[in-house]
Amino acid sequence: MRRAAGGKAGRAKLPAAVRLGRSGVHGHGLFARDLIPQGERVIEYVGERITKAEAVRREDRRLARLAAGGDGCVYVFELNQRHDLDGAVPWNPARRINHSCAPNCEAQRGRGRIWIVARRDIAPGEELTYDYGFDLAEWRDHPCRCGAEQCAGYIVNGGQRWRVRRRLAAGRK
Repeated sequence: MRRAAGGKAGRAKLPAAVRLGRSGVHGHGLFARDLIPQGERVIEYVGERITKAEAVRREDRRLARLAAGGDGCVYVFELNQRHDLDGAVPWNPARRINHSCAPNCEAQRGRGRIWIVARRDIAPGEELTYDYGFDLAEWRDHPCRCGAEQCAGYIVNGGQRWRVRRRLAAGRK
């Protein structure tokens, strides 16, 4: 098994700046312990580096689990044109960060690594969120529970939410 930089076998160790807790958005989330200033790298998203073909196989298995009533969570990040990063591993606490249509963090990729970075100052106790940026093609597969004012009700990248709103208003798929 190949691990991304920073990845370790075993249980995840949280950075001092965050804590795990129950989320009002979905399941568990990561929360700021102290003030996190804008621009600060909060946590690295780590996992198993896989090929695009393997990512497709894992997505097929994920959809089968979801259809059978199991976990439908997505933890695969696009790394580059050839590889993805599967963060569904115990040593990746960043997988607990939930999506929001009004996120306080963003994912930044570079040199084969993914960092979750504060988009603005984050207050102590505030849940960390970022825009998962899912494609429009499968928007109905990913309902959103973030509750943000600009939420379209489905997890799609910010630039495509208007299309979801238009389709919902017209009653189209």
